[in-house]
Parts: sequence; C-alpha cells; structure tokens
Amino acid sequence: MLRSMMKSDEYRHAQSKANKLSYATSDRAKRTSEFVHRFWSSSPFAALLRAEASARAVKLLEAGVIGPQAPFKTEWKLNPFTGQEEYMHSSWETSFLEAAIDRGYSVTKAHGITIPYTHPDGSQRTYVPDFYAPEDRTLYEVKGRHDEVDEAKWEAAQRFCDEKGWRFEVLFEE
Repeated sequence: MLRSMMKSDEYRHAQSKANKLSYATSDRAKRTSEFVHRFWSSSPFAALLRAEASARAVKLLEAGVIGPQAPFKTEWKLNPFTGQEEYMHSSWETSFLEAAIDRGYSVTKAHGITIPYTHPDGSQRTYVPDFYAPEDRTLYEVKGRHDEVDEAKWEAAQRFCDEKGWRFEVLFEE
C-alpha cells in the first residue's frame, strides 16, 4: 500500500516541492547522500529494491529514456554568483554552469526574464531562456537537440535581445 501511495502523482509532486524547499540549506545534499548511503548499505529491503530498480533501468535504457543519449538529468546546483540553489533542467545546463563557475563568468537561471512567442500551432506562449549573463547582457540557451518549437522561441528571443541591445546565444552540446 505504501508503494502504491508513493507512486501517485500527488505524492510525487508534494515530495518534489518539499525537496525544492529543503535544498535552501547548503548541507542538504550532503545529508541526503549520507542517508541514502546508510539505507542502501543496511536496509533489509535494499536487495529487493535494487533488483526492481535495475529491472526498471534496463527497460528505460532499452527504450532510450535514460542513458548517455538522454540529456534530461535534473538537479539543484548552488550558484556562487547568486548565492542561491538554482534548478538545472538538464546535464547540459549543469555543465554550462560549472564551466562558467570555473571561468569566473557570472551567469544565473534566476533572472526573471520571460519572452512571449508564437508556438508553431498558433498559440501564444512564454519562453524563459536558460541563463542570463548580466556583465555582458547575454541570454544563453543550452541545448542537446532542438525542434521547430525551439526555433520559434529563439526567433522571439533574438528580437527581444535586438530591441534591448543584448546578445542571444544558443549553445549546442556535443
């Protein structure tokens, strides 16, 4: 019964929201890691859960949902330029932030910039660029792949930047 409750959308959304709020403390990731390590090294259920997780992983790998070709690895990352945990929507974004940190190039995802655009189906939508670099007023979009929806977003972002005298860069990760 507990497992079925934990698989419900309502539970997963509540858990996700609670995790986001709790990452406001800088030692949250360390404490979580220690807890997970203790569980997997001592729980009598660990072997069964590990086998179930392994079977699920094999199915997801075969379906191409996870693995090196699936860049959707999300995480909260401390941005030293803002002093805040910022949500990375993919491993590409994490790599970009880490490279910026290494170079001392100030960027943030917590920029509050929204750009209206017309979706290919004709509806009006809003685009939020991945990163903003305030020092040189540049918006960055970090992508592993793209489609016609992305093209519509980027055209709107380029117009937005042209009007403000900013730059817009799309970076493709190999």
